[in-house]
Amino acid sequence: MQATLIIRINLFLFLFSFLFVSCQTKITTNFDKYENLALVDKKEVNQYLEEAKESISKKENEIILMFQYNCFFDKTLEINSKFIESFPKKENIVHYGQKFIHFPKNLGNIVITQSDGKKIVIPPKDGYDYIAICYYNKEDKFFIHYYDFPKLLVVE
Repeated sequence: MQATLIIRINLFLFLFSFLFVSCQTKITTNFDKYENLALVDKKEVNQYLEEAKESISKKENEIILMFQYNCFFDKTLEINSKFIESFPKKENIVHYGQKFIHFPKNLGNIVITQSDGKKIVIPPKDGYDYIAICYYNKEDKFFIHYYDFPKLLVVE
């Protein structure tokens, strides 16, 4: 009888422990400021920085959301119920680059909902007006990287 009670208690504790296991999507967040980059990294960024600032033409009241295209293949994203972006996969293309969205700072948090229902809330951070976003499906993980400069993917 005592052995049965111990088995039941252990079973209860085992099942109870699942209440504390999170099934939420994981998030990895990083921050980079230009002034803190290593000299080698600054040289790489300097090669495209002026051109990037011109082509992206960010206004002071905007955050640039930089979506790594290959992280969202065949998905559609809804951003704050105001923007919708699709990422179709196309034949014979190896590198897709990035998609940029000019996000008004006055909208507050950036709420992204994927077509598969995954949702993430990204708070804006003072001094970081460029946010790179990637979702890695195999690990069910978002990678969020804040920059104070436009970080472009460099393809060689």
